[in-house]
Amino acid sequence: MLAHIQRDNPDDVIRLYRKFMDMIGDRDKKFVEDTAGSLEKQQHSFLAIDERSNTFNHPSGRVQLLLAVITACAAHVSFQKALEMCLVTPIRFHAYTTQAFTRKLDFNPSLQQRVRIFVKRLNTARLVARPPSLSKQITNLSTPKGFKVLQSLYQDIISGLSGAEAYIAADPSAITSTKPISMTEVGWTSFLVAFLKLNRRDLASKIWSDMAHFGVKPGISMWTALIDAYDSKRAVDESLAAWNMMLAQGLKPDGLTYRAMISTLFHGGRPEDAMKMFQTFRKELLLSCPAPHALSVYNTVLHGLLYAGHPGEADVVLRSMEVKGPTPDVVSYNTFLAYHGRRGDFKALAVVVTKMASMKLTGDVFSFSTILSALLKVGREDAPEMMLGIMEKQGVRPNVATYTAIIDHQMRERQEKNLQAAVRMLGRMEQDAELHPNEVTYTSILAGLYRGQWLPVEKAEEWRVDIVDRMKKRGIQFTLPTYHILIKACLEYPHSDGLNGALMYYRDMVERKVPLVNTTWYILFAGLLQRGEWKIADELIEDMFETDLQPTGALLELVSKIKGRRIVH
Repeated sequence: MLAHIQRDNPDDVIRLYRKFMDMIGDRDKKFVEDTAGSLEKQQHSFLAIDERSNTFNHPSGRVQLLLAVITACAAHVSFQKALEMCLVTPIRFHAYTTQAFTRKLDFNPSLQQRVRIFVKRLNTARLVARPPSLSKQITNLSTPKGFKVLQSLYQDIISGLSGAEAYIAADPSAITSTKPISMTEVGWTSFLVAFLKLNRRDLASKIWSDMAHFGVKPGISMWTALIDAYDSKRAVDESLAAWNMMLAQGLKPDGLTYRAMISTLFHGGRPEDAMKMFQTFRKELLLSCPAPHALSVYNTVLHGLLYAGHPGEADVVLRSMEVKGPTPDVVSYNTFLAYHGRRGDFKALAVVVTKMASMKLTGDVFSFSTILSALLKVGREDAPEMMLGIMEKQGVRPNVATYTAIIDHQMRERQEKNLQAAVRMLGRMEQDAELHPNEVTYTSILAGLYRGQWLPVEKAEEWRVDIVDRMKKRGIQFTLPTYHILIKACLEYPHSDGLNGALMYYRDMVERKVPLVNTTWYILFAGLLQRGEWKIADELIEDMFETDLQPTGALLELVSKIKGRRIVH
């Protein structure tokens, strides 16, 4: 194909590419559709990790083919044709492969530059065409380090919406043959929330201006997201201004909008105004509001009243729910458990548990873990046994998953007494033939030891040795997902022992001949780069190439950054 490009025969390149696509049939198209669906349905299990490096893992030859046909389209100055070809394939461009390919076009600088422009626009188009991916990318970039990339992405999208060469529609209703993809309200909202999270209200305001310019009218969900974002900043006045502007535009708030506004008022120290808003909701919308949304409003009021120090009023609202509805759920009662738990009021906790039983409502992991933490707070040495007794009274027979979730919750408290309780629960599991802990149980404790520097290094190491010894005695070995969790946790641990721990687990993988996949290397290199451990990173890169693994995608880019000594953003 490159030879055809050098001989200025772009049509032959396009013909060959189409012939290749005919040979593979609908596999790419089906892959794109399946991937889009899975992104919307994706659920994260306890052992799930961020595999940014490994979503697509196609041979580099496919990327070269796609770049060749994009070059042919660029020779024809036909971005629309290039866009059409990119949208039906899961193959992605990456900086390293694109740079390597475009260097081969040095013989035609004009074409070379046009290809670079096309690739950049096509990368933007691919994200916009997949709203869940776009939203996830925006969320990942909504950090101080990611801000410049986030701002650049937004500007790229605005450029794609503008001018004679626009290829993005501002709204799904505006899609045309030349604008086959569009922004969605989810996309606009994601940018809005991200900029507000970063305290860039100027850019948040620009989004509203841009939407107006392109004829997009914000819907109720976007106004709700705006109020929620202000709530997270405790910006009461701005939330009220947004609420009034929304009403002025003729939009009627739904249950979730009321929930956002009520929450904002409570968090802003205005409980009286929050309750007035709640009364307005009950009067104007409750009867027509979907039950889940109504319950969300009521639960927000319960939380707000307790947060404001009005437990009596919260009890009145709860009794009203129990009699008139909406029927309280586990979240409703958990709100009270958390409040009384923080105060160490075990008597009040017992009353809530009794209420739950009378409503035939069984507690969840949060309920029982909250009770356990409260018991530990008041100094009960038999706290785990008492909590299990309460579970038994509620008819709950804890299984391995329940125990593991409670242990994980205790580890996230980052207190030594909670760690001790977690290990005592682990001991009970080890002694019960029906509750033998599994790899996930032990991993929850090990990962918790490295989650922040809350435990003296020497003690953390003592506990680590104890847990590993327990695993060895039971013949439980780490699997690949466990190694990933532990290596990632160790590399995020600020003390030097974190680095040592990560390398120890890495060497253990090598010794046990556990396959080191793209994700393994990505976690290692990302953590080493973040810590500035260049020498070790260089050594591991050599180790990786000795395994005959050929890095692709984001892993390849990460390796390039390490070699180029460029700090990750």
